[in-house]
Amino acid sequence: MRTRSIVGSTVTAIGCGDVSLGIAASRGVDRRELERALHEALTLGISLIDVHDEDDSERLVGDAVRTLRLRDRAVVTTRITARTSTPGFEVRDVLHEKLPAAYVQERVESSLRMTRLDVIPLAQLPVRGSWIATRGWSELRATCERLVSEGKVLGWGAIVEELEPAPRPRDPEEPIPPPAAHGLAHEPWLTALQLTYNLCDRRADSLISLALERKLVVLARRPLAGGTLAGAIGPGGRLTPRDDRNDIDPDTLDRIALHIARLAPLVRTTPPAAGSTADSRAILDRGKRPDNVEATTLAELALRYVVDRGVIALPRLHRHEHIPSLWMAMSAPPLSADVVLRILDEKSVEKS
Repeated sequence: MRTRSIVGSTVTAIGCGDVSLGIAASRGVDRRELERALHEALTLGISLIDVHDEDDSERLVGDAVRTLRLRDRAVVTTRITARTSTPGFEVRDVLHEKLPAAYVQERVESSLRMTRLDVIPLAQLPVRGSWIATRGWSELRATCERLVSEGKVLGWGAIVEELEPAPRPRDPEEPIPPPAAHGLAHEPWLTALQLTYNLCDRRADSLISLALERKLVVLARRPLAGGTLAGAIGPGGRLTPRDDRNDIDPDTLDRIALHIARLAPLVRTTPPAAGSTADSRAILDRGKRPDNVEATTLAELALRYVVDRGVIALPRLHRHEHIPSLWMAMSAPPLSADVVLRILDEKSVEKS
């Protein structure tokens, strides 16, 4: 089983990502099913739990860790959601308004009460690389370092929600600078970066390389691209009325089906979405299966690809029947070079 090191603990290379009762309910999953999945994952040895910024979700995770007596093994990562800034003032320094010191302190204290943990192993902040040069950054850093010295937080992580471009140089002959988010990898008070990374969206490759070089932990959210890389979501698929994935437009669903059809020969179980359109069925029929098929499901293949990158994959876990794919992906060896080449040759689907 592959592992990683984070805030002084060894954890599994795949964790439970964004545990949220609210999101689960919108997707038709009730509290008992989510609780069952969480308990089974912890019992089987998955040791990193990423919890959404919701009091009830934090309480649920804390109760599970205590009930199973896993305080010494399970690592819980929490989030601090930025406050909504006042509309109409986008050009000013908004960091102080979004993450003021008193608010960050309050959210850490709340997480400690809800989880009933002695210390938060990793608290994560939604920050932008462009904020590093603002006046509020030093205050935010000082607040976070103080909470570490007080023993309330072991480490801090940055949630990179988008790879905002760096300002272009005035001289057209100067090299284009890397995205502003790269500056976060150079901040010594940060322990981890969380960002979107999967087979369909590899835009963060250069930032991941920099972060790993700088010895930061990288947490990959949406490693299954919102569930689309599990192979069940595609054109014609039915979701519950409140499911947030209903917002995926038809053109994107068509691209998802094509992408899944191209990857389907690499797994033993053909995902339903691969045959959901005439074009995807044509691609599926032309696909050549390798002599040695290394993954059973598309979800397993997608998770193994992310884990092979050296990061911690954080798929959203809602149902207990999804756990075997997680376990198989953690226990399997790295994908062969031939399979990786087949994956990289495929056209990616951005933000699927």
